Amino acid sequence: MAEKTNKLTIGLVKLELTDFAEIVKPETDAITIEAVGTFYKEASAPHPPSWIKDFFGSTFKTDLGLISSSAKAVLLVRVPSVPDNRICAIIFGHGRSLLNEGVLEERFGLKVVLNSVDPDSLRSIDKTALGSIPKQSREQISREGETANFGIDIEQDLVNSVTGKSKIEIFGRTISGRDTFSASAKIDVHNISELLTETIKQYESEVYKERFDWVDQIKDIRSKNKIENLDSALLERLKSGNLEHIWMAPPEILEWADVKCFRYLKKRSQDTPDLDVAELLAAAVGVEITLDWLKNAQIVLISSRSDDEARRWPAYKCIYAEIELGGAMHILNAGKWYQVARDFTAIVDEDFNSIPESTIALPDYTHESETLYNLAAAGSLVGSHCMDADLITHGGGHSRIEFCDILTPDKKLLHIKRYSGSQQMSHLFSQGVVSAELFISDPLFRQKVNDKLPDGHKLADTTSRPNAADYEVVFTIISKSANPLNLPFFSKVSLRNARRRLQAYGFRVSKKKVRAVGNEA
Repeated sequence: MAEKTNKLTIGLVKLELTDFAEIVKPETDAITIEAVGTFYKEASAPHPPSWIKDFFGSTFKTDLGLISSSAKAVLLVRVPSVPDNRICAIIFGHGRSLLNEGVLEERFGLKVVLNSVDPDSLRSIDKTALGSIPKQSREQISREGETANFGIDIEQDLVNSVTGKSKIEIFGRTISGRDTFSASAKIDVHNISELLTETIKQYESEVYKERFDWVDQIKDIRSKNKIENLDSALLERLKSGNLEHIWMAPPEILEWADVKCFRYLKKRSQDTPDLDVAELLAAAVGVEITLDWLKNAQIVLISSRSDDEARRWPAYKCIYAEIELGGAMHILNAGKWYQVARDFTAIVDEDFNSIPESTIALPDYTHESETLYNLAAAGSLVGSHCMDADLITHGGGHSRIEFCDILTPDKKLLHIKRYSGSQQMSHLFSQGVVSAELFISDPLFRQKVNDKLPDGHKLADTTSRPNAADYEVVFTIISKSANPLNLPFFSKVSLRNARRRLQAYGFRVSKKKVRAVGNEA
């Protein structure tokens, strides 16, 4: 055993790569270490840190004696004690840059950690909340704990890396991993093979599925070849006009009151109140649809207040696509590809299809804004009351909550929104959950709602808890499509979670599609 503890970063080379020359960039210095492997390095010359010149300029007249360098090295080791003689890469300093693109197994380190860690002794989790704009964050706790302590939504959060206490003695105490596996242990070049053997054993184990099986539901795709294949499949669909399960939406939450229109390719003649992939292709008539074009063609938002450009995004970032490839569902969301497990896809689709369609009769959307539509829709429903934008200030931080858009005499709570991306849909579903939960659980909130209601809708006693089963929450989506209501996968997941929470209180939940027709929509 080594005398000193070394911090080691280990990657697993993909199974199909068996020649070291395929793994390391050419013209890298190589040194063979007998009975171990091959050590690759790139010479690094000492130099003054850049900030001496960039920040201090000519302030200092003499040499300060401050020197730095960026060491780069990789040790490739073939591990004969495991099936297929797998190859591991031990990375030193900035040695990752010496490896060819895409040679390491993705999520290798994550699987090793999940199989090796004490499930109740986690310290930090890096995750991505998936929505219209994927949001990355790191959750850390001051003492070791289980997954529940990190506030992870197992259906909507993508786990990127995990750090925790190891159960495997040879790994040392604390381990972490994403694509690579990191451990601090008493390991050196003389006993590295023992560590690598155990690392690959833990990678191939499926013990993690007992406590962490949900991490396989959604994976981010980082393989350059796979991304190229998915982009090619997307282009083929666009060129052929097969636009099923391809949507367009702004890649961020918008204040729709300030949205006058969108403009394809910066052409004033292409102004439209909503984004549509078929309209984008029509605006690009005579242009070859390529990946470069999608990433450079601009979608512009025009402000209704200033009549000027307020935002712009590449068309590629505005496309949400669901494409099946190799027997699995793949999703393009905000310019990033993800893979969804087949069984999880089936569960979410089945749950969405099981949500009843509301029988309420609503007019088509032919209006210039949601506000005008909600007023008209409430007027078409005898005895209904429009509460759109009639916000209630409640709770800490002076939160402003919309109880619903329309309240009907038979106690239907309509929440209405034009389809505009996963994050906007998530906001709609969250709005329905928050207002309903407060309505049931908080007498002060009920009183504030009551103050805004006309006599025919007022509660007789705001101090008494209402019977949630008397109410139906109707999530109403405005869409141009003539087909039955369908939503992108991540929006279905958000709706699934919202429905589950509402039903736990006793609310009935339904969905409703409103058709947007005419030149105005």
